[in-house]
Amino acid sequence: MADALLLLRLEGVLQSWGTRSRWDVRDSADEPTKSGLIGLLGCAFGYARLDPKLEELDKSLKLGLRVENFGYGMTDFQTITGQLPTASGGTKGNTDDPATIISPRTYLQDAAFLAVLGGERTMLERCRAALLSPKWPYYLGRKSCPPSRPVFEALTEEYESIEDTLRKHPWDWECKDTISERPRRLRCCLEDQEGDLLRPDQLPLNATRMFGLRRVRVFWIDFPGEKEVSECISHG
Repeated sequence: MADALLLLRLEGVLQSWGTRSRWDVRDSADEPTKSGLIGLLGCAFGYARLDPKLEELDKSLKLGLRVENFGYGMTDFQTITGQLPTASGGTKGNTDDPATIISPRTYLQDAAFLAVLGGERTMLERCRAALLSPKWPYYLGRKSCPPSRPVFEALTEEYESIEDTLRKHPWDWECKDTISERPRRLRCCLEDQEGDLLRPDQLPLNATRMFGLRRVRVFWIDFPGEKEVSECISHG
């Protein structure tokens, strides 16, 4: 019997999966980071940022990703200041440093991903229960990026492995009816100790939010077919 696998759909108007977002410049990777997905699950469980259970989640789960739609990037220029105006006409905050900081923040627009998580069935069942009844709202990388469809897709034993799931599970981008041609191939990224690429998104807990490296393997697959046509929800 095949092992159980947890399938997630990550779709939204905006997503942002930072890999170097510790100061003013907030970047986004081209695909979800493992640390970001562990954070999403942590919100569903109700774990605080430095809760050791987050690191346990990271160690117990193996991740595979498939790009359903690449989307396109957008950079938003936000401003940060140490002073805030008050209703009385004064200011509060850091009066010694009134300078305004420009903080560019990068997002992915209309991107879509299939995430496949492997691990012990008991852990995957707990993740499913948390996603279906979350303690805190979860989001796609940043709090300003809510998902546009339910994240939980399935807990299944239909496939032999994470890679087999990425190759065979039907394509189901929410707004697939807005494009004239289906993609011929899909890009996949699989956590693999023998992989030749490094991702800086392994989750050792520390106050500085410095992440470790994990190895991944990137490959392309033939278009796996799609589910029955569903109504497209407008992103406009």
